[in-house]
Amino acid sequence: MSDPFDPVESWLGTDIELLPPASGAFERIQRRAKRRKTVVAMSTAAAAAVAIAAAATLPQLASSLLPNHGGGPEQIGSSSHSPRPSHRPSGTPKPHHSSCSAKPSHPNLSIRGSTKAPTPGISPSSVTFVSGTVGAVIGQTASGCEAVAATSDYGRSWTKVDPPPAGQPNGDSGVSQIRFLEATNGWAYGPGLYVTHDGGATWAKASGVRGRVIDLATVGASAYAVAASCTGAGSDYAGGCTSFALYTAPFNSDAFQLVPGASGKGQVKSGDLQLTHAAGYLLVGDVLFTGPPDGSSPWHAITISPGTIPACLSASGDPATPGEFGVLAPGAASEVYLLCQPASGGGGSLYTSADSGATWRLDGHVKAQGLGTSLAVAPNSNTLVLATSAGIYYSADTRHWSQANLSGQAPFGGFGYVGMTTRLRGVAVPAGRGATVIFITTDGGKTWHPSQIS
Repeated sequence: MSDPFDPVESWLGTDIELLPPASGAFERIQRRAKRRKTVVAMSTAAAAAVAIAAAATLPQLASSLLPNHGGGPEQIGSSSHSPRPSHRPSGTPKPHHSSCSAKPSHPNLSIRGSTKAPTPGISPSSVTFVSGTVGAVIGQTASGCEAVAATSDYGRSWTKVDPPPAGQPNGDSGVSQIRFLEATNGWAYGPGLYVTHDGGATWAKASGVRGRVIDLATVGASAYAVAASCTGAGSDYAGGCTSFALYTAPFNSDAFQLVPGASGKGQVKSGDLQLTHAAGYLLVGDVLFTGPPDGSSPWHAITISPGTIPACLSASGDPATPGEFGVLAPGAASEVYLLCQPASGGGGSLYTSADSGATWRLDGHVKAQGLGTSLAVAPNSNTLVLATSAGIYYSADTRHWSQANLSGQAPFGGFGYVGMTTRLRGVAVPAGRGATVIFITTDGGKTWHPSQIS
């Protein structure tokens, strides 16, 4: 019931006289209506034209997104660590995850650092450091996406970096390894090859390389990549390789060219390519190649002088000892270290060359559990660090070896890669899938602690 004594309600109930429109209002309304009809008609025609153009270009766009688009068959002319085995049967296509193809973050991030947390659950497969503090990892998430994270404090904290548009390794496509020359120029590879010149903000597919990129190294003003003709399917992209070729490109270029003298038949694996400012080395089976790291002249297979011959190298036409294979690491100047070990693991023999592989001496036997996967030399030091499928070992004199102490639980399958950034600082990558950490040393390889990628 209304209140008869409410003055506001009484005022609202009174009749209101509407004001007449301003002079010419009806004419203006008619003109605007005509213009709207014209705009609608033109927009409809333009939309139809766009739809026709999209229908014409859609097949071409879709084909460019398919694996191996434009690559053609592999034709090879006359490391990081080995790829992890896949839990999926060989040759089975990997599932597509819509989140993997998400648009890059805005603004784009870089290895220089950001404020965004890394993609959750990264299981790193490769690590690279460009200084005593700045580095990056690449790996897969639990959903199967490829992801990159960066650190500016040597693994104490991590931030997100946009990954290359390649996906995880699958036969001829995808990437699993990462290298940076400095904070700007970097490469993602294994088996594909992508290049960034803005610290990981944007990535472009490299050109000129034929085959699957098994290993890549960079020093000075050059990058070198080893490509191979392989038959491995799925994540076993480095399996069944029968021939190889070495390529190089300037650090600021996406175009690679064949290096004369370093191609042919043979099996290569990740870690077999090593570069220093003095020389480059490539171990192919039981043959060691060398050449200048600046591309100034061709590479060649080393002819070992008479004397001590490493068990895993061939010399004077004689093949290496059956079942032996080598793990290579360059030292200062022309110094090279080579661990020859049986395929069954359990240590091996360490050889050293002071003249880029022309002559060798036997330094002693390495007592280590598991199979050696990666060997590193600490800069400005005589310390050697060896990663195996069972742990990490170190030596200060190349003759006496000790097992390193690991903080926390040792990763299943041991380690696939170890590298020393400085005399005291180094990093190691677990070999097994599922670990979301890398291991870091700050005392020259004696003790290691995990760094969670989060």
